[in-house]
Amino acid sequence: MKVRSIRSKVLISIVGITLLTSAALAFVFYGRSAAMIEENYVTVLSQRTRLLADTIDDMMKNVCSIDMKASCDSEVKASLESYLKDGDEKRLSDLSTRLRIFAKMDQAISSVYLVIPDKRQVVTTMDYPVYKSGIEEEKIQQFLKKCGKDTGPVIMEDLVHNQEKLLQFIEEVTDTQGNVMGYVCTNIEEENLSYDYLEDPANQELDQMELIGNGKIIAARGLSQMGKDFPEKIYGKWTNHSEITGAGKETIYIYCEGSFSRCGIFASVKRSVILSNLMQVRKYVFGVAAILSLVAVIAAVYISRIVYRPVRKLMVAMQEVSAGEMATRAEVVSNDEIGLAAKEFNRMLDRIEELIKQLIAEEKKKKDAELEALQYQITPHFMYNTLNSIKCYALIHGQKEIATVIEDFVELLQTCIRKKGAFLTVAEEVQILENYIHLQEFRNGEAYQTEYKIEREAEQCKIPRLLLQPLVENAIIHGLDIKKQKKRLLIEAYTSGSRLYLEVKDNGRGMSEEQIEELLKKKEKKTKGLTAVGIQNIQDRLKLYYGKQAKLSLESDEKGMKNHEKSIIGRR
Repeated sequence: MKVRSIRSKVLISIVGITLLTSAALAFVFYGRSAAMIEENYVTVLSQRTRLLADTIDDMMKNVCSIDMKASCDSEVKASLESYLKDGDEKRLSDLSTRLRIFAKMDQAISSVYLVIPDKRQVVTTMDYPVYKSGIEEEKIQQFLKKCGKDTGPVIMEDLVHNQEKLLQFIEEVTDTQGNVMGYVCTNIEEENLSYDYLEDPANQELDQMELIGNGKIIAARGLSQMGKDFPEKIYGKWTNHSEITGAGKETIYIYCEGSFSRCGIFASVKRSVILSNLMQVRKYVFGVAAILSLVAVIAAVYISRIVYRPVRKLMVAMQEVSAGEMATRAEVVSNDEIGLAAKEFNRMLDRIEELIKQLIAEEKKKKDAELEALQYQITPHFMYNTLNSIKCYALIHGQKEIATVIEDFVELLQTCIRKKGAFLTVAEEVQILENYIHLQEFRNGEAYQTEYKIEREAEQCKIPRLLLQPLVENAIIHGLDIKKQKKRLLIEAYTSGSRLYLEVKDNGRGMSEEQIEELLKKKEKKTKGLTAVGIQNIQDRLKLYYGKQAKLSLESDEKGMKNHEKSIIGRR
């Protein structure tokens, strides 16, 4: 498994964070810039559209006023009334001349018509024809229908030039009795509206720009659209207000309506067109981000090298120590966390060396204690062979008691000599005690009331060899009162939780606290008894094998009112 160094991790982290930060900042800046540009563009376009709608509305208001003046002009009324009476067509030329005055009052007016329904004639302000007769009755009826329906400008079929449409303001011309003699129509052509208002170069980036009235297209850029239905299903939600700005997924829509004519400007523009000028800014932003990222990478490499140097030295020191060079110490080159780690590493090595020395010393003490314990055992092998011969001789001569004692002694010697290792089970240790007590009874010429309370769970627990025998020996030799008739010994072994408890009790004369303390601290070797293992040796071996998990305690009633007690508490 490939191990990645801290330096590479730090470097990758710094570079990754830098790149992510730069990219995030670039995207945020670009997004914010795009939003600001779009917002500013929409604001400006809304203002321009509002201004254009108001300008067209003012123009239409003026044209409507001119149309009303023409319809109320006394000369127009007089000439029309005379023509209707005498039928003199010369009066039609006079009407055309008079209407030309009104046609010139606004450059948006392309022509002025005087429609005479009864004669099915139209008088124009054009050079040719000055008037047109024989208009189809059906067209006259359609004209009259629209005259009564719409109050504002209406899109009408041109009665003079077929297949063309005009935006007209229509006013009645009445006689003195209020009878309608004809209609003055002030005409505006789509071409004039488109060129004068919609074909502004500033609006070339717009996707759509149309003049709308009563659900119909009045004028649009490009091909003639006058009179066509405006697609309400698509754009109706944008034109049901006097002024609104909204946005679709890819397009922004603006609609502004004139208060007088109720005609409005509908404009739409693609977002991509608005943000086309931002492409250069985007290149600049991402270019700056790339340069900053490169600088950050170079700085990260340099910084990671500086940061990694003490880590590298600490790692080299660790590798040398793992190879067995315990004298190696890490060089402390900084006062930061890494420097602290190097100091603690050096302290740990010092502590390990101390522990190794301590362990060696403890092992030496343990071996010395074992040697001392075994050194003072009765080890001559030939002795129990000789004793077996004596036992046989005693049996031959009828000395069964002597033979039994010798047999116990031989078993005791065999147990001590043949068992290998530093540990015995509690059951084996109890067997040694039984043989030993039997020998002491024979030797002292008296019997001891010995009781064994050994739990089944405690029998197979391992304990150091000859751990209880010195305690029993001490109880017999120094504890039991020779004046008492009943000399009692109680040997117990039981478990509680994870601990093993061993106790030797007697009903002897007891010991003072000073005597107990002296016995526990006494270090001189024994020269009497089965072994030369003393109380202090037991205490030392418990400490070496179990540390603080085991202890030897002596309890006594100096007046002999309660049993003299010696107990060992150790781990199972």
